[in-house]
Amino acid sequence: MQDIRFGVRNLSKSPGFTALAVLSLALGIGASTAIYSVVYAVVLNPFPYKDVDTLMSVKVWEPGKQGYRTGYTTDQFLEIAERNSIFEAVIASTISDVLWSGQGEPQRLRGNHVTRDTFSVMGVPPLLGRVLVPSDFAADSPPVCVLGYRFWQRQFGGAPSVLGRQLRLNDTVRTVVGVMPRPFMWRGADVYIPITLRRGQEVEGVRYVHLLGRLKPGVTEAQAEADLGPIIQELKRIAPDQFPEKWRVGLLSFLETFPSAIRQALWILFGAVGLLLLIACANVSNLLLVKAAGREREIAVRAALGASRLRLIRQLLSESLLVALGGGLVGVALAYGALKAILAIVPSGTIPDEAVIAINPDVLLYTLGICALTALIFGLAPALHSCSAELASPLKGAGRGLTGGLRQRWIRSGLVVVEVALSLVLLVAASLMIRTVMAMGSLDLGIRTDRLLTMRIPLNQQRYPDPARRILFFQDLLDRVAAVPGIDAVGLNTGMHPLGNWGVPVEIVGSTAQDRRPVLVHQVNEDYTRTFGIPLLQGRLFTRNEVAGKQHLAFVNQAFVRRYLTDAQSLGRILRFPQLRGAPFNVADDSFQIIGVVQDTTNRVLANEVSPEVYLPFTITGLADRLVVLTRIDPAAVADAVRKQVYATDPEQPVTDVRTIQAIFDEFIFAEPRFNLVLFSVFAGLGLALAVVGVYGVISHSVSQQTQEIGVRIALGAGFGDIVRMVVTAGLKLLVVGIALGLAGGAAATRLLREQIWNVSPFDPLSFTLVSIVLLVVGIQACLWPALRAARTDPVIALRLE
Repeated sequence: MQDIRFGVRNLSKSPGFTALAVLSLALGIGASTAIYSVVYAVVLNPFPYKDVDTLMSVKVWEPGKQGYRTGYTTDQFLEIAERNSIFEAVIASTISDVLWSGQGEPQRLRGNHVTRDTFSVMGVPPLLGRVLVPSDFAADSPPVCVLGYRFWQRQFGGAPSVLGRQLRLNDTVRTVVGVMPRPFMWRGADVYIPITLRRGQEVEGVRYVHLLGRLKPGVTEAQAEADLGPIIQELKRIAPDQFPEKWRVGLLSFLETFPSAIRQALWILFGAVGLLLLIACANVSNLLLVKAAGREREIAVRAALGASRLRLIRQLLSESLLVALGGGLVGVALAYGALKAILAIVPSGTIPDEAVIAINPDVLLYTLGICALTALIFGLAPALHSCSAELASPLKGAGRGLTGGLRQRWIRSGLVVVEVALSLVLLVAASLMIRTVMAMGSLDLGIRTDRLLTMRIPLNQQRYPDPARRILFFQDLLDRVAAVPGIDAVGLNTGMHPLGNWGVPVEIVGSTAQDRRPVLVHQVNEDYTRTFGIPLLQGRLFTRNEVAGKQHLAFVNQAFVRRYLTDAQSLGRILRFPQLRGAPFNVADDSFQIIGVVQDTTNRVLANEVSPEVYLPFTITGLADRLVVLTRIDPAAVADAVRKQVYATDPEQPVTDVRTIQAIFDEFIFAEPRFNLVLFSVFAGLGLALAVVGVYGVISHSVSQQTQEIGVRIALGAGFGDIVRMVVTAGLKLLVVGIALGLAGGAAATRLLREQIWNVSPFDPLSFTLVSIVLLVVGIQACLWPALRAARTDPVIALRLE
């Protein structure tokens, strides 16, 4: 306490020094706290469920290949759930379209059809009312549902009176019996609906479910594989095309089953703020070294009065801790504001729905630890230097020259070199992000990107149970929308360029070499390619009558021809899709004749090659639900008119995801690179500012210590330019060494950025060159200010000071 009281008095005597040191640390600690709060909520502890480490998915994969499956048909789920002996309980869940009607404009809700033990397995109590209980799953029980927190807040304003309210969901009137708390967002659902699965039956339109089990204590990975292996073997015998030839089965943890899409980017950003924090520590350490030069006599007196070296170091580290705590307090305030800005630019759909990002007690505990660590990092070197054995005789210091001691100069110069090097690493990372965004902006997608309005029209399984009704709905709707003034063309598909589509294996009739890799299958109307501006290169496209007549025709892209055929033998070849015979397609004839070849378009965003594509008439399966409208005017101006045509076709049919194609690009293509770019640029800018302050501080202090020497030089005939050159050269040496080390560090660090950059080499010469020039120019500018001040020194006044 004595050390702390003295430290407070000592720091209050130098308010400028204290404020600069606290602010420098606050920038580093604040950035670190903000990013850690995101990492903690998104990566380390995103889920509120009971004993989340024992929640496991059943994973089936093929060794040596990417991808795996954790979803199964309802029959497969029941087989695994009933025959396994490694789980205490097994539950199913879905992400389903649920139609909410009878309350004005119909809405599509994100539904989760859950099985009986779901809420007991997840182990989170409701916020209001109750959860679904076993009696709710009985065939004769009254229909009920439980609401998700976000939907409850959005639609009902958080009113407790929602309990007992009746909602018409998928044409079934259900009573709301509970509301789940904010962290419970299992599958991101708006509403949880009980479902009882039965073999051979499709209940509530559910065909596929995700399987999750709570593992029994002590079960190993080997035991799980031995237990599940025979079950999967039997399922493969029943449905051989749904499992790979060489398969393995195992467990996948909850954290790995539902990871954040920006998990890797967050760890890299966390490393970046670590570099920023080190720069801040080096900066404050330099400030303390300057301050220490004026305390040598004080330390010597303390030592003469019997203070041990350890006692002196403790006193100085106590002052460092006070500075760090001050920086921590200001940093938490900065982090609170920065966190709101970060959340505003986090790409949607990239973090778990359950994640609650906030400055919580765990984050504050981390900040406290960072304060203690930084106090040790930036305070130890000045403390050791101040308490060196030589200081017992401070008069010896006078013989070391007029620059504050050679050792201190070396330490301070070394710290500046470190600041410059770390700053360069951050600048390199930011420049690579800039180059990535520029490369994406110049990407030729092969489709038009203007005057396109997109939307999804999810047809409810209860209202449209068969393909004929779905096809009739869209045929009527396509004609209605095409007649709207300002619309040039209307396209329909199961997916949408350039975001991909369903992948299905294909067989080429008459070909001996069969490639089992899936191809993208588009189910389109006759105007889809015209809407997107995809050119025809060979043959022809579908006619309206051929689509309406469900003709088994197809056209393919150039990538398909390159993989399977040649240009000369493309037209007329027969393709087969055996998977189309099963659910949800249920096509009796799976063969299609190629009638045309279209130009390649980007269909896997940010991939270096185009995937093979096949276009089929949407009337074959009736599963298409993505509408794309080409307009002559602003696409947003016709959105309401298109909605009205949907309601005119079916007043209770919801319309979702209404947005322009550019908005889709911004959300699904550019959002994550821009997120990285903004944060890396901010951190790099702060690092550059701190490094420049460090360079300025060292040179300025050196000039102040050499006032007499400079006065003598001027008196002996040194000109204005000579003095400026001498001072700038001293700073330039530090900059060059720092840049050289930074280039080496940057080359090593950019290996971690390979997954975050696109179409740019991690060792991009332009990026490395530009940031080096920027840092050099800014650093020289920082040297010029004290150099000009030194060159204006009056030799008479300088010599009088001697």
